[in-house]
Amino acid sequence: VDLNFARALIFALFLVGAMFLAIEAAALTMGFTLAKSITGAVHELFAGTERIRRGDLAHRIRVETGDQLGELAVSFNAMTGSIAGLLEQAEEKRRLEEELRIARDIQMSLLPQGTFSLPGLTVSASCIPAREVGGDYYDFVPLDDRRLGVIVADVSGKGTSAAFYMAELKGVLLSLSRIYQSPRRLLIEANRILSGNLDSRTFITILYAVLDLNDRTLTYARAGHTPLIHVTSKGVGTVCSRALAPGGVAVGWGLENMQERFKGVLEERTVTFSDGDLFALFTDGITEAMNEGLDLFGEDRLCGLLEEHARSPLETLRKRIVGDVTGFVGDAEQHDDMTLVLFRVDGSGVVGQPVVRQA
Repeated sequence: VDLNFARALIFALFLVGAMFLAIEAAALTMGFTLAKSITGAVHELFAGTERIRRGDLAHRIRVETGDQLGELAVSFNAMTGSIAGLLEQAEEKRRLEEELRIARDIQMSLLPQGTFSLPGLTVSASCIPAREVGGDYYDFVPLDDRRLGVIVADVSGKGTSAAFYMAELKGVLLSLSRIYQSPRRLLIEANRILSGNLDSRTFITILYAVLDLNDRTLTYARAGHTPLIHVTSKGVGTVCSRALAPGGVAVGWGLENMQERFKGVLEERTVTFSDGDLFALFTDGITEAMNEGLDLFGEDRLCGLLEEHARSPLETLRKRIVGDVTGFVGDAEQHDDMTLVLFRVDGSGVVGQPVVRQA
C-alpha cells in the first residue's frame, strides 16, 4: 500500500510540475507577444514621428488594436492631419498675400506718376487701396494746352483679375481719348470693346470728363459711376455744392442687346464754371465707407466737407476728407479702395499742384 501511495504521490507531483511548466511557458509566450506588440506600436509611433519630421504629412500609422496604444495612434494620425491642414492654410494665405501684393503693384503702377501741371488748374488726387485690392483707377489725359480729360473708374472684383482689367481699361481709354472728343462717344466705344473681353461677373463704372479752360466748361458722362460733385462760389463767404448724376449704366454687362441699351441710357452733360469752382470725382469707397455700426459715410457728409473747406488748399482739403472718412470708419475693416480726385479752377495760370498717389 505504501508503495502504491508513493507512486501516486510522485505522479501527482509530476503533474503539478508539468502544469507549472505549462503555465510558465504560456506566461512567457504571452509576455513575449505583449512586449512585441508594445515595442512594435512604439516603433510605429517613432517611425511616424521621423517621417513627419522629414515632411511626410501624408503618412498614417496603422491602427491594429483598440487599447491605449491604439488610441494613441488614432490621436497621432488626427494630429498629423491637423498639421497638414494648417500648413495648407498657411500656404494658401501666403499665395493670396503674394497675389494681393502683385495686384497692388499693378494698380499703383497704372496711376499717374510724378507731377501734373496745367496753367489755371490746381489738382490733388489719391488712391488708397484696401487690404483686398480692388480696381480703382484715375488718370489725367492732356488733350491740348487748355483741355484736360479726367478719368475715374472702378473695376468690380478683387485681386489680380481686377488689376489686369484695370490695365486693359487704361489702354482702351487712353487710345480712345485721342479719337473721340465727346465723353459719351468715348464711353460707348469703350463699352463695345470691353464687353467682349470681360467675364460675365465683371463690370466697370466710369466717369469721364473733359475740362475746357477756354470755354469754361466741363463736359462729362457717367457709366454707372458715383456722381460728380461741383462746388460753386456764390459771393464772398458762400459756397454751394451739387451732385451731378446723368444717366448711364456700367460698362461690360454682357446682356442681350446691351450695346443698344447702353447707348440709350447714357447721357452727356455740360456745366459751366467760374474761377474758384471746385470739382470732386470719387469712387464708392469714399461714400460707402462703413463703420462698425454699419452706417455709411454718405454723399451728404462729403458735400458738407467740400462746402466747409472749399477755399482750403487742395492738398489740405483732400487730406481732411480722407482723414474724416478714416475716422468715421474707426476700427471697421476697409473693404474697398478709396479714390478721390479734386481740381479747382484758379484762373491765375499757375502750375498745378503735384498729383499725390498714396499706397
